[in-house]
Amino acid sequence: MATRPTTREELVHRLMDLFARTLDHQGTCLENLELTYAQAKLIWRLEPGHTPSVKEAARRCGVDPSNLSSVIDQLVERALVITRPAEHDRRVRIVRLTAEGVRLRRRLVSCLAENPTIDALSPQRQDELLTILREVA
Repeated sequence: MATRPTTREELVHRLMDLFARTLDHQGTCLENLELTYAQAKLIWRLEPGHTPSVKEAARRCGVDPSNLSSVIDQLVERALVITRPAEHDRRVRIVRLTAEGVRLRRRLVSCLAENPTIDALSPQRQDELLTILREVA
């Protein structure tokens, strides 16, 4: 006879299912926008108008700065970001979204927000979920 999962086990199971569906949706968005996961992650973490150092941008993305350099180069080639030396210290490189990068970021955020799983919830349930997520994330 199978035992019934505990509440925590069911929570983890359902969260993993939600993550999988979210990743599937994210993959569709990235494919449509012709972005790799690493490129999208950097674009997502760069706030329009902000100019973090490459080191800070890497920290926000959870990667080593050396692993971010090729991603930055790819985005520079597509005119989505620019890099330059920081004015306060020429040894420090900063990265910033270009106007085209800001537009693409808006499209990325918009596409990700059109998540079918979230759309399946009523506005009230979406608010409830958001309240819970604010407590834990």
